[in-house]
Amino acid sequence: MFMEERQKDIVRRVNESGRILVSEIRELYQVSADCARRDLRVLESRGLLQRTHGGAIAIAPGGAFPSATYNPIDVQEPRPDYLAVARRALKHIEANEVIYITTSLVGYYMARDLPEDMPVTVLVNSVTIAEALRKKMNVSVIFLGGEMSHRGHCHDFYTVQMVKGIRIDKAFLSHAALSLDFGASIHDSAGVAFGRAVMESSSVNIGLYPSSKAGRHSVHSVCRMIDYDFIITDSNVSEDFLVQGRELGAVIEVADVKGVE
Repeated sequence: MFMEERQKDIVRRVNESGRILVSEIRELYQVSADCARRDLRVLESRGLLQRTHGGAIAIAPGGAFPSATYNPIDVQEPRPDYLAVARRALKHIEANEVIYITTSLVGYYMARDLPEDMPVTVLVNSVTIAEALRKKMNVSVIFLGGEMSHRGHCHDFYTVQMVKGIRIDKAFLSHAALSLDFGASIHDSAGVAFGRAVMESSSVNIGLYPSSKAGRHSVHSVCRMIDYDFIITDSNVSEDFLVQGRELGAVIEVADVKGVE
């Protein structure tokens, strides 16, 4: 079993039973105590569980890796932090630009709320984002195709080759997590090459990271914080993260969550 598979299974067991012991991890996966503790440290850093003496317990709400069929449209309850970031991002779009919109929930909010009268060309690699834009008559949508995942987006070799042939004015990107030391990171290694290709093709790269993603890290690094021209987060982000991020050289905008519905 690969490390990521083992860690996913640990999270599943913790969410089902409420707890797990280091001794159980050793027996279940035939790993050393040091390896088991390292897994728990990694999973705690991603907000997926809480370590205790001799093991870990579930956190509320229970942490989970994105499901194989996760789609932003499945999120029923509005997320004010994501909405605040999305609306601030929309203010950076100018008429007649070519932009890329991320596949994540913040990208879905952007696409949904993009003004009807905004003449713009939007690159997307998500069928959900494309559908949110489909009826906006002033928006030209370029779908970056390839082999579609069960989450409804493409990021394989063919998608990468397609994006390399397009010049983008602004790319609005968001990944699973953003930390000071590991930068932007994701769960699925298949998305790394695509994320980097978008950034290379874009004149301006804008990171969209609601506070719930800030200060965490996932498995595979995509880029450093300072590789973004600027980052948008929300007012619930910790002051320490802002101060240390800016000390690293990152330009960070903060969108106010108050009053967002």
